[in-house]
Amino acid sequence: MRRKVLIVTTVSGFLYQFEKNAVEIWKEKGASLHYASNFQIKAYEFEAEFFEKNEIVCHPLTIEKSPYRIGRNMQALKELIRIIREEKIDIVHCHNPMGGVLGRLAAHLSGREVHVIYTAHGFHFYKGAPLKNWLLYYPAEKFLAKYTDTLITINQEDKNIAETFHLK
Repeated sequence: MRRKVLIVTTVSGFLYQFEKNAVEIWKEKGASLHYASNFQIKAYEFEAEFFEKNEIVCHPLTIEKSPYRIGRNMQALKELIRIIREEKIDIVHCHNPMGGVLGRLAAHLSGREVHVIYTAHGFHFYKGAPLKNWLLYYPAEKFLAKYTDTLITINQEDKNIAETFHLK
């Protein structure tokens, strides 16, 4: 059976810019790839040819980078739940803080048995970070860990903190 993988980010060019190797690995494993992002935010180059060549199905989201854009992010959450259900997604691989929050919540709320991978590209709470970062992001990550099967970190400090979380 061909697995369906949904990759979730907040900015559309992220997949092409940073995740080409992940796309190659998923394709080698025979996965069908779906990509949900805000295609209106063009922080990085978007290569339509790359998506066509790799048969990546794109799903536009209203997702915003700011956690304070609650209305738009709640809409994005509903959109993600719908995508996971309708496309019968097996694996959600989410990136960026809001992509990680909404991707994990959507996988849980979809009612489907979904394996969830979150790549934390640097926690916003770290030694020397502002107190507000610790008050906002640390409790959120600790809570969302229970909806996460695999948590990938990129540095030792994040790894040490992540090891204290209780993953699904």
